[in-house]
Amino acid sequence: MFRVVIFTIIHELSQKEHDYLLTFISNYKQERVKKFHFFRDARNCLLGDCLARIEICRATGLSNNQLEFSTNAYGKPVLVNNPHIHFNISHAGNYITCAIASKPVGIDVEVVKHIDLKVAERFFTSCERSYITNGNQIQRFFEVWTKKESQIKWEGKGLHKPLDSFSVFDFNEQKPLFYHKIFQNDEAICHACSEHQAPPHVEFIDTPIFMRSIM
Repeated sequence: MFRVVIFTIIHELSQKEHDYLLTFISNYKQERVKKFHFFRDARNCLLGDCLARIEICRATGLSNNQLEFSTNAYGKPVLVNNPHIHFNISHAGNYITCAIASKPVGIDVEVVKHIDLKVAERFFTSCERSYITNGNQIQRFFEVWTKKESQIKWEGKGLHKPLDSFSVFDFNEQKPLFYHKIFQNDEAICHACSEHQAPPHVEFIDTPIFMRSIM
């Protein structure tokens, strides 16, 4: 099993919808959502958690109130009820993404925007820097960035593993990893990292579809 859902927010949540969705997440996550200073951050955190719960329930047959979560030593969320189900969430701008798989998985989505490419000198390896300078530099920067972030999230070590400590162009024959481009448009780019060689099933949904699925 390897599935990715892309949720595009096409209209803002009403206060009633926001309050309703809060009832689906844990008290701990509710408090986290309420602490965000910016509405978009709070909204994306809330929607990401709800989307993950919908997909996990679909994959396991469990109901939302049966789901039990914990974290690994580095803070990556894991499902206690079924450790063979792996999931990961990412959000940026008006995009919420959730990957769910039978093997560890990481996913990252980023809004494509102007950026000082000197950032690559700090976080990218020499071969990655060469790659981005020989093409559309902004597009290639975010291609490499989302691949690196998805691999870090696949491994589950977060910021404990420096971005420049590995290259997305390396291949480990003992434990091969595969990067899957989930989508790319003028606004954003998304990659997933997994041991699954076959690409995931990808589904795109929007706000009305999402709200119908949870209400």
